[in-house]
Amino acid sequence: EKGYVSYTIDGTDLIVADILRNVNNGFYVDIGANHPISYNNTYYFYKRGWNGFSVDGNQKFEPLWLRERPLDTFITALVSSEVKQVDFKIFKDHKMSSMNIDQIKLYEKRFSKNEITSHPGTTTTLSNLKNEYFAEKEVHFLTIDVEGEDLNCLIGANLSNWKPGVVVMEVKNMSIYNVISNDVVEHLNSYGYRLISKTPLNAIFVYPSKPYLTWIPETLTAMK
Repeated sequence: EKGYVSYTIDGTDLIVADILRNVNNGFYVDIGANHPISYNNTYYFYKRGWNGFSVDGNQKFEPLWLRERPLDTFITALVSSEVKQVDFKIFKDHKMSSMNIDQIKLYEKRFSKNEITSHPGTTTTLSNLKNEYFAEKEVHFLTIDVEGEDLNCLIGANLSNWKPGVVVMEVKNMSIYNVISNDVVEHLNSYGYRLISKTPLNAIFVYPSKPYLTWIPETLTAMK
């Protein structure tokens, strides 16, 4: 494998790899992980000796993860702000699968009824998952892509108790000229995170005081 190969839709993994340049064999958490290789934010790191904890609501991905990424822990689960009953819709394009009502209404217009399946389920929270599966781990990289439920997933993470070094969120339709008013940015700012990079699809945040992130110039994370 020559050069730098990205496995994401917009090069997010290469940006994060540069930010985490001082971390070897780190640990990631991938919520809404989908396929273990294709369009995946963490496969680049797995290929370089990292491992982590990955979650998706679609059970069909579990055997793929076990085969392609045996060093990871993968579970099938739905993650939100609290434990609640939801109807998880799996679309023909599995990357669009969602439990968020507004997102489902938007996506249902793109598919016929026989291209959508319903899977009632009970959500958990990222905080609960942390306590059960990786309570003692330093999380260098957290990525969340849960189609409309992203902010709720963050709220359920209870970040006052842990601070992943880098957080990647799918934040669509956010203008770089009006960043501060975004709900995800506001939530993460309140915990000391700073937006350091934006692709058309993703927003990338850092917790600047992490020892492995102190190389980042303060001018990049200053609020003013």
